[in-house]
Amino acid sequence: MNELLERVMPEYDYRERHRKWVPAGKVETFETLLALRMADLRVTGLLLRARGGPSAWRHGAGEVGELLVLDSIGPRRLIEDPPREILHADVARYTGARPVRPERAPRDDAEFRSFSEPGWTKVVMNFELRSQGSGTLVSTETRVYATDQATRRKFALYWLMIRAGSGLIRRDMLAALSRRVRTRGDRT
Repeated sequence: MNELLERVMPEYDYRERHRKWVPAGKVETFETLLALRMADLRVTGLLLRARGGPSAWRHGAGEVGELLVLDSIGPRRLIEDPPREILHADVARYTGARPVRPERAPRDDAEFRSFSEPGWTKVVMNFELRSQGSGTLVSTETRVYATDQATRRKFALYWLMIRAGSGLIRRDMLAALSRRVRTRGDRT
């Protein structure tokens, strides 16, 4: 369970987990997860439109809606183990209006694990799929690790502000995945 998470970030400062049972096999669920578009996310779509102002309110998500969800979230895909698990990872400073990333980001899990330069926050997020009954249990976990105590203190405030929204987006992703799987099943 969570092999990739444990391999890449066994120690962490913050964690959040969500899961949902999906009425399809692992392969179909994995393929559907990879194909999810931002327009499939009901709650997140509303948040993006609210953030986009009056034009977005009238015209919807537009081009953003066509983007693949897993390519649009902050952390980049680091490891993919179809149809079992996908792991995204990021190194950034989250204390400003927009995250700042190092000039040279870690390119693989070994570089990510060994990255320890002070002043940075490391984030991993996975989607793990496990067969359960006639469907698949999809879990997602986010782990955060600050590379030093000062960064850990700064990130604590940021985490307090974004954690509820982060969880809302993860639950929205899982709900969208379940809807898409059900819709695909209706068309066959």
